[in-house]
Amino acid sequence: KGESEHSVLYETMTKPAKERRFQRRGSLSRIQSVTSMVAGTLNVKCGLGVGEMVGMHAGDNIFRREYLILGNPIDQVSNAECAAKLGEVFASPEALECLSKVCEIEGDWKSAVIERKPFCIAALDEHFFQYEQYGIGFDNDDLRGIDESGNVLRWCDDLDFTELEMLKKMISLYVHPVVVNDENEGSMQTKKRSSDHERHLAEAELRNVYVMFIMPLIEPNLTGDQKKDQHLFHLLNNVMNVTTRELGKMQGHLRQFIVDDKGVVLIGTFGLRGSTFPNMIAQRALPVTLSIHEALKDELGVES
Repeated sequence: KGESEHSVLYETMTKPAKERRFQRRGSLSRIQSVTSMVAGTLNVKCGLGVGEMVGMHAGDNIFRREYLILGNPIDQVSNAECAAKLGEVFASPEALECLSKVCEIEGDWKSAVIERKPFCIAALDEHFFQYEQYGIGFDNDDLRGIDESGNVLRWCDDLDFTELEMLKKMISLYVHPVVVNDENEGSMQTKKRSSDHERHLAEAELRNVYVMFIMPLIEPNLTGDQKKDQHLFHLLNNVMNVTTRELGKMQGHLRQFIVDDKGVVLIGTFGLRGSTFPNMIAQRALPVTLSIHEALKDELGVES
């Protein structure tokens, strides 16, 4: 559709000026009528993986906390997504093996499994697998019977003010300190500012920010051995606590702690609201960068 629209516009530009005006109006109305009937399409690509994953809460009850996701499917999805082009869905070899048990997959997917390579299972409005003959399907009616006892909002109905304040404090540990401070200040100054527009103008600013990427040399792979995996969980938790402690000494901020296909990564910052100081880089940021590296090595035996 994109090419046909461009060709219509190009033709109108090659005609005389008077005729071009009428042609352009007709072309634009034609395009508008076409686009109004066609749903928008995002230029995305997807990777599909399968396997055991673990979610863990890292951090403490004082400085910061993060929720980490670990597991081999992270690498599977990364590899499959890299192989896909825009509009395609690629499945990892592990996912293909699972799909083959319940679906009929088109194409030479078995070679992809043998070679341990991702394989395309869908592209735009096509999918290259059939599951209807196996009686597998999902309907919205299947979701209506889900128990709502896990609804957090329902749990909050019975909490008093003190308990709600404690819950807010616990949740705020997962949020960047700048956001938490803005929220607290905003609740106190709501009556002072007449509109969100004024608040946005007050917050708009340009800053010089020092960003550090900390990559502990850890293999965050699940082994299936409970003892070994527990050791990994404790190590990741200690890595976060050591990093936030060292950042806190100089009032730096932990921006993010994540485990992905690139490994374990922590991102710290200086220069955002609450962590801007004279001679910030020389006297705070660089010393903290070195202290984090040394603390991880001396206390946890982790190189970074």
